[in-house]
Amino acid sequence: MTVEESPALATALPEAGTWDFGDHLYGLEPLALPAEPPRPDPSAPGDEEQPLREQRELADRVARWRAAPDLAADLIPADTLETERVFWFRWITGHQTTFILWQLLAPLLDEHQAPETGPEHRRWADAAARRARCLIRCFSLMLLYTSSPPRDIYERVIRNPMARQHAHLSGAWAKDYGPVRPLVRGRISLGGAAEAAALAEECVLNEKVHEGISAKVMETGVSLLLTPHERRETPPMARDTRRWLYDQIFLTTRLPVSHDDLVRQLLRRVHAILLDFTACGLYPDYAPSAQDEPPGLLTPEIRALKESFADTLRELIGHVGLPHSAHRPASRVS
Repeated sequence: MTVEESPALATALPEAGTWDFGDHLYGLEPLALPAEPPRPDPSAPGDEEQPLREQRELADRVARWRAAPDLAADLIPADTLETERVFWFRWITGHQTTFILWQLLAPLLDEHQAPETGPEHRRWADAAARRARCLIRCFSLMLLYTSSPPRDIYERVIRNPMARQHAHLSGAWAKDYGPVRPLVRGRISLGGAAEAAALAEECVLNEKVHEGISAKVMETGVSLLLTPHERRETPPMARDTRRWLYDQIFLTTRLPVSHDDLVRQLLRRVHAILLDFTACGLYPDYAPSAQDEPPGLLTPEIRALKESFADTLRELIGHVGLPHSAHRPASRVS
């Protein structure tokens, strides 16, 4: 049995506005990622070759990815325990979504050093830059989404449990961020002048969001990595061990999954996130956190980013499309 055939790998494409993620509302699912970002199947049609029927199917499917009134009511937590579950779901599932975004972004950046071969290459590079810009913008949205709880809930539900896993836990241990770091830090560019400039601006915005959420969720702005500890330090773990620990914290396992099944896992998460967002918003009324937002998260450009949440995620789905094998039977967690 291959990984794709395993009943433990949840890859069934979601249907309309029905919650179909985890075993219950705001449940979690393990994520399977390949050790290295997979390439799309070269035999699969490109975006420009996608049959009109499939384009319409995708547009119709995505338009219905919102919480219907009865589901929206069910997604409002009834007590403190359920409220904490919502933000734990956002923390874990938002990070898992980010890992997939990075894996989809890395192959685009691998191609940026390919020698230019004329108009065809320039068209490809511009299209890749537009797709990369959407992926980075979704990365920024996941930063906002995972940091959406009020500061007291963040401290109790997220920061303290993370500290129990490792006193100096750091996002720098995320295995999949390394290949995309040069783009985010402005060390490489992609596309022609206009597309490259737009992508660079998106990366600058991403850095501003990262700085802003640090100030929002932690009054001191000091991460676990930089928090001083009185206790004696021991010899550090190996880098790969830290990466392994980081994966496990976010329910992530390295398995040889295909590009199709990577996309399927992304679509399942985006669907659940959109249901949550359309029911509760980015900052839920039942747990307001506007009072914790620093000025850096209140700028016009970041306000516009927040307002684009659902539209940008739907744009992402347009970029990744339905898996080439969209109509084959898919596995569910059993």
